[in-house]
Amino acid sequence: MFHTARIKLTVLYSLIFLVLFWSLSGGIYFWMNQFFGDSSFRRDSSYQPSFDLECAKREPPMDIILDELKNIILLIDLGLLAGVPLITWFLTGRTLAPIQAAHNREKQFLTDASHDLRTPLSIISADIELALRKKRTLADYEKTLKSNKEEVDDLISLVENLLFINREDQQSTALQESIDLIDLLNGRISLLQKRAKIKQQAITFKPPTENILIQGNSHLLTRLFSNLLDNAIKYSPAKGHIQISVNYDTNQANIIIINSGPGIPPDEIAKVFDRFYRLDPSRSEKGSGLGLSIAKQIVDLHHGKITLNSIEGKETKVLISLPIRQNLGKSLS
Repeated sequence: MFHTARIKLTVLYSLIFLVLFWSLSGGIYFWMNQFFGDSSFRRDSSYQPSFDLECAKREPPMDIILDELKNIILLIDLGLLAGVPLITWFLTGRTLAPIQAAHNREKQFLTDASHDLRTPLSIISADIELALRKKRTLADYEKTLKSNKEEVDDLISLVENLLFINREDQQSTALQESIDLIDLLNGRISLLQKRAKIKQQAITFKPPTENILIQGNSHLLTRLFSNLLDNAIKYSPAKGHIQISVNYDTNQANIIIINSGPGIPPDEIAKVFDRFYRLDPSRSEKGSGLGLSIAKQIVDLHHGKITLNSIEGKETKVLISLPIRQNLGKSLS
């Protein structure tokens, strides 16, 4: 599609430019022909030609000058005939490249979203089909329901993330609330403690003694820390340890989340914030590949910074820095 559009634009712009330039050069040549061809610029009929060769070299006839100018214009026209399409092809390629990249990302986004929605639905359908084939024990039905519940929870999380992305891509986000960062973190940790206990994981939170107030959007910050803590629990092994600490200065608050998971290869750290990017399934838990992407988006909206460091086979550390100031502006786009 974009290749065809590029060809059409190249032909169209080339024709427009060439017609304009050829019209201009034709007008210039016509004017020169009229100007230099005027009788007042030609030699008088009574004029006797001079046999002074040096003088003839210094003063060539106007017809010769006109012919030379005509040849020069013709060469320029031929050069433009070859050069303009090439230059236009290059420029249209540069113009369409960002549009094509955005289209490819959108296409990949829809493909990945469709796959991630279909997979849990297929698992749920298969579990239900197996449960209905023959009578089973209460324990078997309970196991099937638990499995389906996990898949449904993953579906809900995925749909919420997709809705969030769509909403934040289309409208600005007001950042006008004064938020107690420590209270918000305590609330998120309390809600996720149950999940950590299932895997016998320990969560350690080391907040400062003072409360930290930041300006922002509580809904977005809640999703930010929910995603990061959910990842920490998901990728930490059973009986693993998750550490959360907060420090601050006059300008910013720093939140550090460390999990004792398998870590991330150094060459893949830069990619983990891309939408739908997932590590090798054999190395990690399944996921939608949206958690860190959304986290970065939220941190960027709050004029903050998020970085990730990892030691393979040992731990992964996420550092979020959020500015402490009274006014981030009414809205951000």
